[in-house]
Amino acid sequence: AVMAHLNDVFVLPAWRGRGLGKALVAAALAHPELRTVRRWTLSTDDAHALYAAFGFGPLRHPETAMVRIVAEQPQETS
Repeated sequence: AVMAHLNDVFVLPAWRGRGLGKALVAAALAHPELRTVRRWTLSTDDAHALYAAFGFGPLRHPETAMVRIVAEQPQETS
């Protein structure tokens, strides 16, 4: 893989402030099977400072980024 997307980490409110979010991000970025990743993207509503500490920043050229969202598919019944 040369590109990966991290879709925000989630820590339950009772467990926040203990470094768990940092540990999760560090583990994802250090995973041996992801060593070939050269471009990481992520989505977050409120944890910009957390990710900035790991080198994440705003898109350099947001005008080139696009998204495709597929509505949830109905479950098949048997």
